[in-house]
Amino acid sequence: MKRYHCKRNGRYLKLGILVILYTLVVLGTLVYRASGSQHHTHQRHKRDLSEDDDNTTDCIPRSVDNFPGNFFTLEQTQDGGVFLHIFIALYLFGALAIVCDDYFVASLEVICDELKLKEDVAGATFMAAGSSAPEFFTALIGVFISKSDVGVGTIVGSAVFNILFIVGVCALFSGMVVNLTWWPMLRDCVYYILAVATLVIVIQNGKVHWYEALIMFLLYLGYILIMYWNKDLEEYFERLYRKLRHIPEDPPSQNETQSLTGSQKIGNGVYNTSKDSVKDVEDGKNDEVETSFTGTHESVPHEGHKDSKEYESPWLIPISFPARILWVTMLPVKAILYISIPDCRLPGRWRKMYPLTFIMSVVWIAGFSYVMVWMITIAGDSLGIADTVMGLTILAAGTSVPDCLASLFVSRDGFGDMAVANSIGSNVFDILVCLGLPWLIETAAVNHGDYVKISSEGLIYSSITLLSTVVFLLLAMFFTKWTLSKPFGIVCLSAYVIVITFSVLYELNVFGNFVAEICPR
Repeated sequence: MKRYHCKRNGRYLKLGILVILYTLVVLGTLVYRASGSQHHTHQRHKRDLSEDDDNTTDCIPRSVDNFPGNFFTLEQTQDGGVFLHIFIALYLFGALAIVCDDYFVASLEVICDELKLKEDVAGATFMAAGSSAPEFFTALIGVFISKSDVGVGTIVGSAVFNILFIVGVCALFSGMVVNLTWWPMLRDCVYYILAVATLVIVIQNGKVHWYEALIMFLLYLGYILIMYWNKDLEEYFERLYRKLRHIPEDPPSQNETQSLTGSQKIGNGVYNTSKDSVKDVEDGKNDEVETSFTGTHESVPHEGHKDSKEYESPWLIPISFPARILWVTMLPVKAILYISIPDCRLPGRWRKMYPLTFIMSVVWIAGFSYVMVWMITIAGDSLGIADTVMGLTILAAGTSVPDCLASLFVSRDGFGDMAVANSIGSNVFDILVCLGLPWLIETAAVNHGDYVKISSEGLIYSSITLLSTVVFLLLAMFFTKWTLSKPFGIVCLSAYVIVITFSVLYELNVFGNFVAEICPR
Protein backbone atom coordinates (compact mmCIF):
# COMPACT_ATOMS: atom_id res chain seq x y z
CA MET A 1 0.00 0.00 0.00
CA LYS A 2 2.81 2.39 0.92
CA ARG A 3 4.56 1.61 -2.35
CA TYR A 4 1.33 2.32 -4.24
CA HIS A 5 0.94 5.72 -2.56
CA CYS A 6 4.55 6.58 -3.41
CA LYS A 7 3.99 5.72 -7.06
CA ARG A 8 0.76 7.70 -7.13
CA ASN A 9 2.35 10.72 -5.44
CA GLY A 10 5.23 10.53 -7.90
CA ARG A 11 2.75 10.57 -10.77
CA TYR A 12 0.98 13.62 -9.29
CA LEU A 13 4.35 15.37 -8.90
CA LYS A 14 5.16 14.74 -12.56
CA LEU A 15 1.78 16.12 -13.62
CA GLY A 16 2.27 19.20 -11.44
CA ILE A 17 5.70 19.83 -12.92
CA LEU A 18 4.20 19.36 -16.40
CA VAL A 19 1.54 22.03 -15.70
CA ILE A 20 4.24 24.46 -14.50
CA LEU A 21 6.41 23.79 -17.55
CA TYR A 22 3.43 24.18 -19.85
CA THR A 23 2.61 27.54 -18.26
CA LEU A 24 6.19 28.64 -18.88
CA VAL A 25 5.94 27.49 -22.51
CA VAL A 26 2.73 29.48 -23.04
CA LEU A 27 4.29 32.54 -21.41
CA GLY A 28 7.49 32.12 -23.44
CA THR A 29 5.53 31.87 -26.67
CA LEU A 30 3.56 34.96 -25.74
CA VAL A 31 6.70 36.96 -24.89
CA TYR A 32 8.35 35.86 -28.13
CA ARG A 33 5.31 36.87 -30.15
CA ALA A 34 5.06 40.13 -28.24
CA SER A 35 8.69 41.06 -28.83
CA GLY A 36 8.33 40.90 -32.60
CA SER A 37 4.68 41.66 -33.14
CA GLN A 38 4.63 45.40 -32.52
CA HIS A 39 6.97 46.20 -35.40
CA HIS A 40 5.41 43.53 -37.63
CA THR A 41 1.88 44.69 -36.89
CA HIS A 42 2.77 48.33 -37.54
CA GLN A 43 4.45 47.47 -40.83
CA ARG A 44 1.57 45.24 -41.91
CA HIS A 45 -1.05 47.85 -41.13
CA LYS A 46 1.03 50.45 -42.93
CA ARG A 47 1.32 48.16 -45.94
CA ASP A 48 -2.42 47.46 -45.93
CA LEU A 49 -3.14 51.20 -45.85
CA SER A 50 -0.88 51.83 -48.82
CA GLU A 51 -2.59 49.05 -50.76
CA ASP A 52 -6.05 50.52 -50.21
CA ASP A 53 -6.38 54.22 -51.05
CA ASP A 54 -9.88 54.34 -49.62
CA ASN A 55 -8.70 53.47 -46.12
CA THR A 56 -8.23 56.53 -43.95
CA THR A 57 -7.85 54.88 -40.56
CA ASP A 58 -5.91 52.00 -39.09
CA CYS A 59 -8.74 50.17 -37.32
CA ILE A 60 -10.94 47.11 -37.60
CA PRO A 61 -14.48 47.76 -38.95
CA ARG A 62 -17.30 46.86 -36.58
CA SER A 63 -18.78 43.48 -37.47
CA VAL A 64 -22.16 44.51 -36.05
CA ASP A 65 -22.62 46.86 -39.02
CA ASN A 66 -22.91 43.83 -41.33
CA PHE A 67 -25.94 42.45 -39.44
CA PRO A 68 -29.53 43.74 -39.16
CA GLY A 69 -30.05 46.46 -36.60
CA ASN A 70 -30.39 45.83 -32.89
CA PHE A 71 -33.91 45.77 -31.43
CA PHE A 72 -32.54 47.81 -28.50
CA THR A 73 -30.70 51.09 -28.54
CA LEU A 74 -27.04 51.04 -27.52
CA GLU A 75 -27.91 52.58 -24.15
CA GLN A 76 -30.67 50.01 -23.52
CA THR A 77 -28.32 47.17 -24.46
CA GLN A 78 -25.59 48.40 -22.14
CA ASP A 79 -28.10 48.97 -19.32
CA GLY A 80 -29.16 45.32 -19.22
CA GLY A 81 -30.52 44.41 -22.64
CA VAL A 82 -27.28 42.54 -23.35
CA PHE A 83 -28.47 39.74 -21.05
CA LEU A 84 -31.37 39.09 -23.43
CA HIS A 85 -28.92 38.77 -26.33
CA ILE A 86 -26.79 36.34 -24.32
CA PHE A 87 -29.89 34.34 -23.34
CA ILE A 88 -30.99 34.07 -26.98
CA ALA A 89 -27.49 32.90 -27.96
CA LEU A 90 -27.47 30.27 -25.19
CA TYR A 91 -30.96 29.12 -26.21
CA LEU A 92 -29.77 28.73 -29.79
CA PHE A 93 -26.87 26.58 -28.56
CA GLY A 94 -29.50 24.13 -27.34
CA ALA A 95 -31.48 24.45 -30.57
CA LEU A 96 -28.35 23.62 -32.59
CA ALA A 97 -27.74 20.56 -30.43
CA ILE A 98 -31.29 19.31 -31.05
CA VAL A 99 -31.32 19.79 -34.82
CA CYS A 100 -27.83 18.28 -35.17
CA ASP A 101 -28.39 15.25 -32.95
CA ASP A 102 -31.99 14.39 -33.84
CA TYR A 103 -32.13 15.21 -37.55
CA PHE A 104 -28.85 16.18 -39.22
CA VAL A 105 -26.72 13.32 -37.89
CA ALA A 106 -29.59 10.88 -38.46
CA SER A 107 -29.81 11.91 -42.13
CA LEU A 108 -26.03 11.51 -42.48
CA GLU A 109 -26.22 8.00 -41.05
CA VAL A 110 -28.85 7.05 -43.63
CA ILE A 111 -26.74 8.61 -46.41
CA CYS A 112 -23.75 6.53 -45.29
CA ASP A 113 -25.90 3.39 -45.28
CA GLU A 114 -27.31 4.12 -48.73
CA LEU A 115 -23.86 4.85 -50.19
CA LYS A 116 -22.43 1.80 -48.38
CA LEU A 117 -19.47 3.79 -47.10
CA LYS A 118 -16.89 2.16 -44.86
CA GLU A 119 -17.21 3.14 -41.22
CA ASP A 120 -13.88 4.97 -41.11
CA VAL A 121 -14.59 6.97 -44.26
CA ALA A 122 -18.08 7.83 -43.06
CA GLY A 123 -16.71 8.91 -39.71
CA ALA A 124 -14.09 11.16 -41.28
CA THR A 125 -16.53 12.79 -43.71
CA PHE A 126 -20.25 12.81 -43.04
CA MET A 127 -20.14 12.17 -39.29
CA ALA A 128 -17.44 14.81 -38.86
CA ALA A 129 -19.64 17.26 -40.74
CA GLY A 130 -22.49 16.42 -38.38
CA SER A 131 -20.58 17.17 -35.19
CA SER A 132 -18.91 20.28 -36.63
CA ALA A 133 -21.88 21.84 -38.42
CA PRO A 134 -22.22 24.80 -35.99
CA GLU A 135 -18.52 25.67 -36.33
CA PHE A 136 -18.74 25.40 -40.13
CA PHE A 137 -21.67 27.80 -40.45
CA THR A 138 -20.09 30.17 -37.92
CA ALA A 139 -16.99 30.28 -40.14
CA LEU A 140 -19.16 30.86 -43.23
CA ILE A 141 -20.88 33.79 -41.52
CA GLY A 142 -17.53 35.21 -40.43
CA VAL A 143 -16.17 35.11 -44.00
CA PHE A 144 -19.20 36.14 -46.08
CA ILE A 145 -21.39 38.25 -43.77
CA SER A 146 -19.66 39.76 -40.75
CA LYS A 147 -16.28 39.99 -42.58
CA SER A 148 -14.54 39.38 -39.26
CA ASP A 149 -12.30 36.88 -37.47
CA VAL A 150 -15.18 35.50 -35.40
CA GLY A 151 -15.13 32.24 -37.39
CA VAL A 152 -11.38 31.76 -36.98
CA GLY A 153 -11.63 32.60 -33.30
CA THR A 154 -14.43 30.09 -32.84
CA ILE A 155 -12.49 27.32 -34.61
CA VAL A 156 -9.31 28.01 -32.63
CA GLY A 157 -11.24 28.25 -29.38
CA SER A 158 -13.15 25.05 -30.18
CA ALA A 159 -9.87 23.26 -30.88
CA VAL A 160 -8.51 24.16 -27.44
CA PHE A 161 -11.87 23.29 -25.89
CA ASN A 162 -11.99 19.88 -27.59
CA ILE A 163 -8.40 18.95 -26.80
CA LEU A 164 -8.18 20.02 -23.16
CA PHE A 165 -11.64 20.73 -21.74
CA ILE A 166 -13.60 17.81 -23.21
CA VAL A 167 -10.84 15.28 -22.51
CA GLY A 168 -10.49 16.71 -19.00
CA VAL A 169 -14.23 16.45 -18.33
CA CYS A 170 -14.27 12.85 -19.59
CA ALA A 171 -11.38 11.96 -17.29
CA LEU A 172 -12.99 13.65 -14.26
CA PHE A 173 -16.57 12.47 -14.61
CA SER A 174 -16.33 9.11 -16.40
CA GLY A 175 -16.57 7.36 -13.02
CA MET A 176 -13.77 4.94 -13.87
CA VAL A 177 -10.12 4.81 -14.89
CA VAL A 178 -10.10 3.91 -18.59
CA ASN A 179 -7.03 2.77 -20.48
CA LEU A 180 -6.32 4.19 -23.94
CA THR A 181 -4.66 2.54 -26.92
CA TRP A 182 -1.86 4.17 -28.84
CA TRP A 183 -2.81 3.90 -32.52
CA PRO A 184 -5.90 6.18 -32.68
CA MET A 185 -4.06 8.75 -30.55
CA LEU A 186 -0.94 8.65 -32.72
CA ARG A 187 -2.87 8.80 -35.99
CA ASP A 188 -5.11 11.72 -35.06
CA CYS A 189 -2.51 13.69 -33.07
CA VAL A 190 0.05 13.57 -35.90
CA TYR A 191 -2.46 14.76 -38.48
CA TYR A 192 -3.80 17.37 -36.09
CA ILE A 193 -0.29 18.75 -35.63
CA LEU A 194 0.03 18.92 -39.43
CA ALA A 195 -3.32 20.76 -39.66
CA VAL A 196 -2.39 23.33 -36.98
CA ALA A 197 1.05 23.91 -38.51
CA THR A 198 -0.61 24.55 -41.87
CA LEU A 199 -3.04 27.01 -40.28
CA VAL A 200 -0.19 28.94 -38.62
CA ILE A 201 1.71 29.19 -41.91
CA VAL A 202 -1.42 30.29 -43.81
CA ILE A 203 -2.49 33.11 -41.47
CA GLN A 204 0.95 34.34 -40.35
CA ASN A 205 0.99 37.18 -42.92
CA GLY A 206 -2.62 38.16 -42.27
CA LYS A 207 -3.79 37.11 -45.75
CA VAL A 208 -5.34 33.87 -47.01
CA HIS A 209 -5.06 33.26 -50.77
CA TRP A 210 -6.97 30.70 -52.81
CA TYR A 211 -4.04 28.29 -53.19
CA GLU A 212 -3.47 28.28 -49.42
CA ALA A 213 -7.14 27.46 -48.81
CA LEU A 214 -6.95 24.75 -51.48
CA ILE A 215 -3.94 23.16 -49.75
CA MET A 216 -5.89 23.03 -46.49
CA PHE A 217 -8.86 21.34 -48.15
CA LEU A 218 -6.61 18.85 -49.99
CA LEU A 219 -4.97 17.96 -46.68
CA TYR A 220 -8.35 16.85 -45.40
CA LEU A 221 -8.79 14.64 -48.45
CA GLY A 222 -5.47 13.09 -47.44
CA TYR A 223 -6.91 12.47 -43.97
CA ILE A 224 -9.84 10.64 -45.57
CA LEU A 225 -7.39 8.42 -47.48
CA ILE A 226 -5.62 7.59 -44.23
CA MET A 227 -8.97 6.65 -42.71
CA TYR A 228 -9.76 4.53 -45.77
CA TRP A 229 -6.55 2.52 -45.30
CA ASN A 230 -6.75 2.72 -41.51
CA LYS A 231 -6.83 -1.04 -40.94
CA ASP A 232 -3.79 -1.72 -43.15
CA LEU A 233 -1.84 1.14 -41.59
CA GLU A 234 -2.69 -0.06 -38.10
CA GLU A 235 -1.52 -3.58 -38.88
CA TYR A 236 1.73 -2.24 -40.36
CA PHE A 237 2.55 -0.03 -37.38
CA GLU A 238 1.52 -2.79 -34.97
CA ARG A 239 3.99 -5.17 -36.63
CA LEU A 240 6.65 -2.45 -36.62
CA TYR A 241 6.02 -1.75 -32.93
CA ARG A 242 6.28 -5.44 -32.04
CA LYS A 243 9.45 -5.76 -34.08
CA LEU A 244 11.10 -2.79 -32.38
CA ARG A 245 10.05 -4.01 -28.93
CA HIS A 246 10.90 -7.64 -29.80
CA ILE A 247 7.39 -8.75 -28.87
CA PRO A 248 6.32 -12.08 -30.43
CA GLU A 249 3.00 -12.04 -32.21
CA ASP A 250 0.29 -14.12 -30.57
CA PRO A 251 -1.35 -16.48 -33.05
CA PRO A 252 -5.11 -16.08 -33.08
CA SER A 253 -7.09 -18.90 -31.53
CA GLN A 254 -9.66 -20.81 -33.51
CA ASN A 255 -12.47 -19.14 -31.64
CA GLU A 256 -11.22 -15.62 -32.32
CA THR A 257 -12.60 -13.81 -35.36
CA GLN A 258 -10.45 -10.71 -34.95
CA SER A 259 -7.22 -9.96 -36.77
CA LEU A 260 -3.70 -9.96 -35.33
CA THR A 261 -4.04 -6.27 -34.54
CA GLY A 262 -7.27 -6.86 -32.70
CA SER A 263 -9.53 -5.21 -35.26
CA GLN A 264 -13.08 -6.39 -34.89
CA LYS A 265 -16.35 -5.19 -36.36
CA ILE A 266 -19.08 -4.58 -33.80
CA GLY A 267 -22.39 -3.06 -34.86
CA ASN A 268 -21.76 0.07 -36.89
CA GLY A 269 -18.24 0.68 -35.61
CA VAL A 270 -14.71 -0.69 -35.91
CA TYR A 271 -13.03 -1.56 -32.64
CA ASN A 272 -9.75 -2.85 -31.35
CA THR A 273 -9.79 -5.42 -28.60
CA SER A 274 -6.54 -5.86 -26.74
CA LYS A 275 -5.61 -8.32 -24.02
CA ASP A 276 -3.35 -5.72 -22.48
CA SER A 277 -5.98 -2.99 -22.48
CA VAL A 278 -8.04 -3.55 -19.37
CA LYS A 279 -10.43 -1.09 -17.87
CA ASP A 280 -9.83 -0.55 -14.18
CA VAL A 281 -13.07 0.22 -12.43
CA GLU A 282 -12.56 2.35 -9.37
CA ASP A 283 -14.27 -0.04 -6.97
CA GLY A 284 -11.76 -2.69 -7.95
CA LYS A 285 -14.45 -5.35 -8.29
CA ASN A 286 -14.79 -5.49 -11.99
CA ASP A 287 -12.21 -5.96 -14.73
CA GLU A 288 -13.32 -6.23 -18.30
CA VAL A 289 -11.64 -6.16 -21.68
CA GLU A 290 -11.39 -2.65 -23.05
CA THR A 291 -12.63 -1.90 -26.55
CA SER A 292 -11.16 1.07 -28.33
CA PHE A 293 -12.55 2.99 -31.26
CA THR A 294 -10.32 3.29 -34.31
CA GLY A 295 -12.40 5.72 -36.32
CA THR A 296 -13.58 9.19 -35.51
CA HIS A 297 -17.01 10.60 -34.79
CA GLU A 298 -18.80 7.26 -35.30
CA SER A 299 -21.79 6.64 -33.09
CA VAL A 300 -21.53 3.06 -31.82
CA PRO A 301 -24.45 1.11 -30.44
CA HIS A 302 -23.68 -1.54 -27.87
CA GLU A 303 -25.41 -3.43 -25.13
CA GLY A 304 -27.19 -1.06 -22.81
CA HIS A 305 -27.54 1.63 -25.46
CA LYS A 306 -30.21 2.15 -28.00
CA ASP A 307 -29.28 2.29 -31.65
CA SER A 308 -28.40 5.76 -32.84
CA LYS A 309 -31.20 5.63 -35.44
CA GLU A 310 -33.84 4.50 -32.95
CA TYR A 311 -36.71 6.96 -32.92
CA GLU A 312 -37.50 8.79 -29.70
CA SER A 313 -40.63 10.90 -29.61
CA PRO A 314 -39.97 14.59 -28.90
CA TRP A 315 -43.18 14.59 -26.82
CA LEU A 316 -41.83 12.02 -24.36
CA ILE A 317 -41.66 13.76 -20.96
CA PRO A 318 -38.45 13.00 -19.00
CA ILE A 319 -38.58 11.52 -15.51
CA SER A 320 -36.20 13.77 -13.56
CA PHE A 321 -37.28 17.30 -12.61
CA PRO A 322 -34.23 19.13 -14.13
CA ALA A 323 -34.71 17.22 -17.38
CA ARG A 324 -38.38 18.23 -17.42
CA ILE A 325 -37.46 21.89 -16.98
CA LEU A 326 -35.05 21.63 -19.91
CA TRP A 327 -37.67 19.76 -21.97
CA VAL A 328 -40.28 22.46 -21.39
CA THR A 329 -37.75 25.20 -22.19
CA MET A 330 -36.77 23.63 -25.52
CA LEU A 331 -40.30 22.47 -26.43
CA PRO A 332 -40.93 25.34 -28.92
CA VAL A 333 -37.80 24.38 -30.86
CA LYS A 334 -38.74 20.69 -30.79
CA ALA A 335 -42.22 21.52 -32.10
CA ILE A 336 -40.95 23.72 -34.95
CA LEU A 337 -38.39 21.13 -36.03
CA TYR A 338 -40.94 18.31 -35.74
CA ILE A 339 -43.31 20.14 -38.08
CA SER A 340 -40.74 21.33 -40.63
CA ILE A 341 -38.30 18.39 -40.89
CA PRO A 342 -39.27 14.82 -41.85
CA ASP A 343 -37.72 12.40 -39.36
CA CYS A 344 -35.77 9.80 -41.34
CA ARG A 345 -35.25 7.73 -38.17
CA LEU A 346 -38.79 6.43 -38.70
CA PRO A 347 -39.13 3.35 -40.96
CA GLY A 348 -40.90 3.17 -44.29
CA ARG A 349 -41.51 6.25 -46.41
CA TRP A 350 -40.04 8.53 -43.74
CA ARG A 351 -36.62 6.92 -44.08
CA LYS A 352 -36.73 7.46 -47.85
CA MET A 353 -37.13 11.19 -47.26
CA TYR A 354 -33.58 11.49 -45.88
CA PRO A 355 -32.50 13.97 -48.64
CA LEU A 356 -35.22 16.38 -47.48
CA THR A 357 -34.21 15.77 -43.85
CA PHE A 358 -30.64 16.68 -44.75
CA ILE A 359 -31.61 19.84 -46.66
CA MET A 360 -34.01 21.14 -44.01
CA SER A 361 -31.50 20.40 -41.26
CA VAL A 362 -28.87 22.44 -43.08
CA VAL A 363 -31.37 25.31 -43.47
CA TRP A 364 -32.18 25.34 -39.75
CA ILE A 365 -28.52 25.01 -38.71
CA ALA A 366 -27.64 27.94 -40.96
CA GLY A 367 -30.49 30.02 -39.55
CA PHE A 368 -29.72 29.22 -35.92
CA SER A 369 -26.01 29.86 -36.46
CA TYR A 370 -26.69 33.22 -38.11
CA VAL A 371 -28.89 34.49 -35.29
CA MET A 372 -26.47 33.09 -32.69
CA VAL A 373 -23.48 34.91 -34.19
CA TRP A 374 -25.63 38.03 -34.58
CA MET A 375 -26.58 38.02 -30.88
CA ILE A 376 -23.00 37.35 -29.76
CA THR A 377 -21.72 40.13 -32.02
CA ILE A 378 -24.21 42.63 -30.57
CA ALA A 379 -23.33 41.56 -27.02
CA GLY A 380 -19.61 41.87 -27.67
CA ASP A 381 -19.99 45.22 -29.43
CA SER A 382 -22.07 46.73 -26.61
CA LEU A 383 -19.57 45.53 -24.00
CA GLY A 384 -16.55 46.60 -26.06
CA ILE A 385 -15.30 43.01 -26.47
CA ALA A 386 -13.62 41.96 -29.73
CA ASP A 387 -15.23 39.34 -31.98
CA THR A 388 -12.22 37.07 -31.59
CA VAL A 389 -12.57 37.08 -27.79
CA MET A 390 -16.24 36.10 -28.04
CA GLY A 391 -15.27 33.41 -30.55
CA LEU A 392 -12.48 32.02 -28.35
CA THR A 393 -14.75 31.78 -25.31
CA ILE A 394 -18.55 31.78 -25.58
CA LEU A 395 -18.98 30.66 -29.21
CA ALA A 396 -16.25 28.03 -28.93
CA ALA A 397 -17.73 26.49 -25.80
CA GLY A 398 -21.32 26.76 -27.03
CA THR A 399 -20.72 25.13 -30.41
CA SER A 400 -18.74 22.31 -28.73
CA VAL A 401 -21.33 21.42 -26.08
CA PRO A 402 -22.85 18.55 -28.17
CA ASP A 403 -19.36 17.05 -28.67
CA CYS A 404 -18.64 17.42 -24.95
CA LEU A 405 -21.81 15.61 -23.89
CA ALA A 406 -21.36 12.84 -26.47
CA SER A 407 -17.74 12.24 -25.44
CA LEU A 408 -18.69 12.20 -21.75
CA PHE A 409 -21.44 9.64 -22.29
CA VAL A 410 -19.23 7.21 -24.22
CA SER A 411 -16.33 7.62 -21.75
CA ARG A 412 -18.68 6.68 -18.90
CA ASP A 413 -19.30 3.43 -20.74
CA GLY A 414 -15.57 2.76 -20.91
CA PHE A 415 -14.99 3.88 -24.50
CA GLY A 416 -12.15 6.27 -23.69
CA ASP A 417 -10.48 5.91 -27.08
CA MET A 418 -13.71 6.85 -28.81
CA ALA A 419 -14.09 9.97 -26.66
CA VAL A 420 -10.52 11.18 -27.20
CA ALA A 421 -10.39 10.29 -30.91
CA ASN A 422 -13.69 12.09 -31.47
CA SER A 423 -12.31 15.27 -29.87
CA ILE A 424 -9.06 15.29 -31.85
CA GLY A 425 -10.66 14.17 -35.11
CA SER A 426 -13.26 16.94 -34.88
CA ASN A 427 -10.44 19.48 -34.69
CA VAL A 428 -8.91 18.19 -37.93
CA PHE A 429 -12.22 18.74 -39.70
CA ASP A 430 -12.74 22.15 -38.06
CA ILE A 431 -9.37 23.53 -39.14
CA LEU A 432 -9.02 22.06 -42.62
CA VAL A 433 -12.66 22.13 -43.79
CA CYS A 434 -14.58 24.61 -41.62
CA LEU A 435 -11.91 27.23 -42.34
CA GLY A 436 -10.38 25.97 -45.58
CA LEU A 437 -13.62 25.55 -47.55
CA PRO A 438 -15.15 29.02 -46.84
CA TRP A 439 -11.80 30.63 -47.58
CA LEU A 440 -11.55 28.67 -50.84
CA ILE A 441 -15.07 29.66 -51.93
CA GLU A 442 -14.44 33.32 -51.10
CA THR A 443 -11.06 33.60 -52.84
CA ALA A 444 -11.61 31.27 -55.80
CA ALA A 445 -15.29 31.75 -56.66
CA VAL A 446 -16.91 34.78 -55.02
CA ASN A 447 -13.98 37.22 -55.28
CA HIS A 448 -11.56 35.45 -57.58
CA GLY A 449 -7.96 36.53 -57.07
CA ASP A 450 -8.74 38.37 -53.84
CA TYR A 451 -7.69 37.28 -50.36
CA VAL A 452 -9.30 36.91 -46.94
CA LYS A 453 -7.79 39.30 -44.42
CA ILE A 454 -7.02 38.10 -40.89
CA SER A 455 -7.06 41.21 -38.72
CA SER A 456 -6.03 39.78 -35.36
CA GLU A 457 -2.38 39.08 -34.57
CA GLY A 458 -3.57 37.30 -31.42
CA LEU A 459 -5.04 34.46 -33.46
CA ILE A 460 -1.55 33.57 -34.69
CA TYR A 461 -0.38 33.27 -31.10
CA SER A 462 -3.45 31.19 -30.22
CA SER A 463 -2.88 28.93 -33.24
CA ILE A 464 0.76 28.38 -32.28
CA THR A 465 -0.40 27.55 -28.77
CA LEU A 466 -2.58 24.79 -30.26
CA LEU A 467 0.59 22.91 -31.18
CA SER A 468 1.70 22.97 -27.56
CA THR A 469 -1.68 21.64 -26.41
CA VAL A 470 -1.18 18.45 -28.43
CA VAL A 471 2.32 17.94 -27.05
CA PHE A 472 0.99 18.64 -23.56
CA LEU A 473 -1.82 16.10 -24.02
CA LEU A 474 0.58 13.39 -25.19
CA LEU A 475 3.02 14.05 -22.32
CA ALA A 476 0.20 14.03 -19.76
CA MET A 477 -1.05 10.70 -21.12
CA PHE A 478 2.48 9.33 -21.01
CA PHE A 479 2.89 10.29 -17.34
CA THR A 480 -0.49 8.76 -16.46
CA LYS A 481 0.34 5.60 -18.43
CA TRP A 482 -2.31 6.25 -21.11
CA THR A 483 -5.26 6.32 -18.74
CA LEU A 484 -8.17 8.70 -18.28
CA SER A 485 -8.13 9.42 -14.55
CA LYS A 486 -9.14 12.26 -12.23
CA PRO A 487 -5.59 13.67 -11.87
CA PHE A 488 -5.31 13.68 -15.65
CA GLY A 489 -8.64 15.51 -15.90
CA ILE A 490 -7.58 18.18 -13.39
CA VAL A 491 -4.35 18.76 -15.31
CA CYS A 492 -6.20 19.13 -18.64
CA LEU A 493 -8.74 21.59 -17.24
CA SER A 494 -5.95 23.62 -15.61
CA ALA A 495 -4.11 23.79 -18.93
CA TYR A 496 -7.33 24.90 -20.67
CA VAL A 497 -7.79 27.78 -18.23
CA ILE A 498 -4.15 28.83 -18.75
CA VAL A 499 -4.36 28.81 -22.56
CA ILE A 500 -7.69 30.62 -22.83
CA THR A 501 -6.70 33.21 -20.21
CA PHE A 502 -3.51 34.20 -22.02
CA SER A 503 -5.19 34.09 -25.45
CA VAL A 504 -7.94 36.45 -24.29
CA LEU A 505 -5.46 38.78 -22.56
CA TYR A 506 -3.43 38.88 -25.79
CA GLU A 507 -6.54 39.76 -27.79
CA LEU A 508 -7.41 42.52 -25.31
CA ASN A 509 -3.94 44.10 -25.76
CA VAL A 510 -3.08 43.58 -22.10
CA PHE A 511 0.51 42.71 -23.06
CA GLY A 512 0.88 45.50 -25.59
CA ASN A 513 -0.83 47.08 -28.59
CA PHE A 514 -0.68 44.10 -30.93
CA VAL A 515 -4.31 43.98 -32.12
CA ALA A 516 -5.75 46.94 -34.03
CA GLU A 517 -8.48 48.94 -32.32
CA ILE A 518 -12.11 48.70 -33.39
CA CYS A 519 -13.29 51.63 -35.49
CA PRO A 520 -15.38 54.21 -33.59
CA ARG A 521 -19.13 54.38 -34.13
